[in-house]
Order: sequence, then C-alpha cells, then structure tokens
Amino acid sequence: MKFNFHKIVLSLVMLSPLMAIHQLHAEGVLLAGQPQDNAVINNFDGKISLSFSGNVSERTPSLLVVDSKGTRVDNKDVTLEIGPRSKLMATTPKLSAGAYVIRYRVVTEDGLIVSGIRRFTIKN
Repeated sequence: MKFNFHKIVLSLVMLSPLMAIHQLHAEGVLLAGQPQDNAVINNFDGKISLSFSGNVSERTPSLLVVDSKGTRVDNKDVTLEIGPRSKLMATTPKLSAGAYVIRYRVVTEDGLIVSGIRRFTIKN
C-alpha cells in the first residue's frame, strides 16, 4: 500500500475548519455572569445570573451562594431558562459586607456536567 503524503496533508487542511467550527459551538460553556468573577461590589442587588452556551438540560441545575463561613445565604430559588444562551438564576436577601462564593452546576443534554465557582466581595 502506497501512502500519498500530499493527499493526507490536504485532507487534514480541509478538515481543520470543520473541527474549529465544532469547537466554537461547545456545549454548556459558561459565557457570562453577574456578578462577575472576583468582582468587588458596593451595591449588590441580590441577583445572580449565569449564561451558558449550548444544550443545557433541565436536569438538576444547581446554584447556591455561601459566605466566608460556608453558610448558605441564597434564597434557594434557583431557576433555569432554556435557550440558545441558557440562563441560571437565583437571588439573595440583602447581604452584608464580606466575601461570597457562588457554586453552580448544570448538565447538558448529552450528560456533560458543567460546574464551577465564582467569587465576589461586597464592600459597604
């Protein structure tokens, strides 16, 4: 069997844009959030919002906020809006000055678990 080096290289070159397009449409990637990661906030409105790309499913979404002692401080009212940019949301009561951590988790339609943490600080 004879290999044609030029045909192999040409095939790889032709396939590379398709692979790049697939990567641009990654599923369940965190695109944006409020508050932003590591934000220092003077007037926090009590609204948490995280936007994800792709096919996020309604299976077991989770979002919680904890203070520096590890105490959960959100209102336990997580909601998930499904769409091209799915949005995971929750609220908190008025929070005092200090450091807080947002822990989140969503599951894509194909079973990929996307989770992480974001930190923010409230200054008064």
